[in-house]
Amino acid sequence: MNDDESLIRLCSIKDIGSVTARRLIRAFGSAEAVLKASKDQLMSVERIGQKLATGIIAGADTDISEALRRMEKAGARYISYKNAEYPKLLGQIQEAPVGLYAVGRCNFNAPAIAIVGSRNCTIYGQITARKFASALAAAGYTIISGMARGIDAMAHLGAIESGGKTIAVLGSGVDVVYPPEHEDLYKKIVGNGAVISEFPMGARADRQNFPIRNRIVAAMALATLVVESDLKGGSMITARLASEYGRDVFAIPGRIDSAMSRGCNALIRDGAVLVSSPQEIIEQLKFGERVQMSLFFGDNPPAPISGESGAADALKPKRNAQAAEPREQSNVASDLSQDELILYNAIKKQRSIHIDLLPEISGFEMRKCLPLLTMLELKRLVKKSAGGIFEIID
Repeated sequence: MNDDESLIRLCSIKDIGSVTARRLIRAFGSAEAVLKASKDQLMSVERIGQKLATGIIAGADTDISEALRRMEKAGARYISYKNAEYPKLLGQIQEAPVGLYAVGRCNFNAPAIAIVGSRNCTIYGQITARKFASALAAAGYTIISGMARGIDAMAHLGAIESGGKTIAVLGSGVDVVYPPEHEDLYKKIVGNGAVISEFPMGARADRQNFPIRNRIVAAMALATLVVESDLKGGSMITARLASEYGRDVFAIPGRIDSAMSRGCNALIRDGAVLVSSPQEIIEQLKFGERVQMSLFFGDNPPAPISGESGAADALKPKRNAQAAEPREQSNVASDLSQDELILYNAIKKQRSIHIDLLPEISGFEMRKCLPLLTMLELKRLVKKSAGGIFEIID
């Protein structure tokens, strides 16, 4: 069993997320050594309890032959964090996946710009996304998006039409085309770049996967451009994450009476750069001026990312004088889904808790906790502190 196969097996074990996998590998030296460790040895690692240790031992002999067969059939390869091909910018975030499945060939360390937006976009939004992607790709930037309907699809097509490179980050396995009608687009992207995912081969495009994949979109790019978005949705999550990672955030302004412009206009109000042409983005990145983003942060700026090339110095958010006052508990429930409320109340009982313990206190699997946690952050109910600790915002 080689290193990649050991990583694939380790990450297929229930409740083993990227943070936990990295901690275990640091403790034992390799994924293979983790899988060979005894229960007592596993429990000697910080935040590895009896339940998780038992799960690791039970999953150590998981049959991954079907995954390997699917990889061969799809022409996919596994790019571990040790591989020189692994995206360096992505590797600098704490939640970086230990590996990515990839179909196609692309330089994942070339300068890249993420272009995101609503699935239910306007014709104007489609034209704008295509135009910006085409111009930025022609200027040498790889265009990253999520291959979703709407703005994502237009971004990929614009890059391809100009002869540039594009990368699609999926919320499913790389052998699962979603949405199904994008099969032709999938093939074009593979021929002009790559399709990547951290999710295992054959994984369905579950709703909870998309907020998780958005961190990869945001982290791999020097900047994120939001073309059209309402106040809530994946594009706003990606923008928040990009700002958190110290990346530039750009937004296309829109009509004040259009739902598809509310998100972009809010981003601009809170510090994102208003752009009306691709050249403005190119000039902004060329001169390396940093953007101040107050959106989502309030008085809690993100920590700088050390040694980052092309995205040096994290964004320094300014104090938002109009930040919302803490909400009464009676108003919290009405603003949350049932699962969000369960996780919120579980964290509230602890006041602060490490991300790896969320499954234990909530009863949800880690892959379900992550998107719920993202939504709680977006709604300014929890905040992330150093070391993967999450706290309730009073």
